[in-house]
Amino acid sequence: MNGREKKVRKLPIRRANNNGSMTKHHDHVSEEILIEILARLPLRSIRRFKSVCKTWKSVTETDYFRRLFVSLHKNSSSSWSLVVGTKARDLISLHRCETWDLPKSLACYIQSHITTGHLNYVASSNGLVFMDGYKTSFVGNPVLQQWVRIPSPPYPFVTLPFGPVTRVDDGVVLGFKVVRIAGDKQKRQESLTMLCLCVYLSETGVWSKKRLDCSHYFTNWGLPMALNGTLFISPEDIDDPAAVSGALIAHDFYGEESDLCRVIPLPDHDLDHNDWCFKRALTTSAGSVMYIKTLAHNLLKVWMLTKNDEWKLMWEIRLPFITCDDDILYYAPLAMNPFDDNIVYLWSQQKRYLVSCNLQTHNFKILSEEEVSTRRDDGLEKCVVNQSTCEQLMNASFDPDSLDDCVYPLTLFHFVPPRWMESLPCPPQVEMMDSSSLLSYILL
Repeated sequence: MNGREKKVRKLPIRRANNNGSMTKHHDHVSEEILIEILARLPLRSIRRFKSVCKTWKSVTETDYFRRLFVSLHKNSSSSWSLVVGTKARDLISLHRCETWDLPKSLACYIQSHITTGHLNYVASSNGLVFMDGYKTSFVGNPVLQQWVRIPSPPYPFVTLPFGPVTRVDDGVVLGFKVVRIAGDKQKRQESLTMLCLCVYLSETGVWSKKRLDCSHYFTNWGLPMALNGTLFISPEDIDDPAAVSGALIAHDFYGEESDLCRVIPLPDHDLDHNDWCFKRALTTSAGSVMYIKTLAHNLLKVWMLTKNDEWKLMWEIRLPFITCDDDILYYAPLAMNPFDDNIVYLWSQQKRYLVSCNLQTHNFKILSEEEVSTRRDDGLEKCVVNQSTCEQLMNASFDPDSLDDCVYPLTLFHFVPPRWMESLPCPPQVEMMDSSSLLSYILL
């Protein structure tokens, strides 16, 4: 315990007077007992208790306390949302959990800035959110209400937001990079695509130019997905709609010195496109990229991307809720649970509801919009579903009368708060803002 085992400190207990003020009480408690008590509380409560006194603040900010908290809560449920669109609408939300005990869904913490400040939600990574607006953008931790303004790139061309990537060590976000794309150049004959990027580094607060070469021809791409410092792109070819996307483009912005993108072929891909009777989705779960596919004969397949860019088949299963008058081809996969790679979420195009299924236990549940407990029930987390948003998204993505209307993987974002309340990395010479200051700045 950082050299404190031999000398047990006695810390004062603060209790409320009749008028509500905090005063020092004569009772004392050892520092070890205090740490054990505080570490079992949700982070939202620990943040408040940091303001009790300097001693409590110093105790809760040690590495030992952070590691103890993470260890004690490793099996606790954590808040998360499945977010879609520039307005950050959540399809699924889970809050009031043991880790943070947040009173509302994660999307609610950023929607006020979007509607009031005319910002667009771009993406999130390890609890940090990237929002883009006219001539300015912001990166922030909405749960901690900490934001920094990202200046426009000092280059004479228009750039589009691509996404944030984060550098994480032992659950703590140490830095982030904002990636914007300035242009792309394709060579169909050579099957090459070049991406011109602008990258902002939080450690320096400086923009730099970066060129990425990709040995894969594509003219468009789906929503980028960030995980562990790597940006994943699902390429598309709008010049040839019959060319079904069969690869994933990846680049590690913290670990790779090469300017060559990795091209990762998707598994179980029919190069002749003779059988388009499938729907698929790209998502993340348990720290890995996941690929979900529904096929004919009521079959569901789930793969996990390993560290050496190989796909491992996790599940090949016929779902228990598919009856004789039903067909899995009318179920569109949305995502996996961000913490449990046994749980998958699918949308029924015929019955217009969202269903979660534990592939290990075969337990399934039709999710509703009702506010429910976050307690686990038969291995399924109880979630709150935004029914209208689900219907709008699925109507736009899939035509229920056609099985091959959308052949590109559906990509949705998990918005997951960090496991610890570490402050937002702040670039040099940049002033950190709280949520109120952010709104005032935008409106001015």
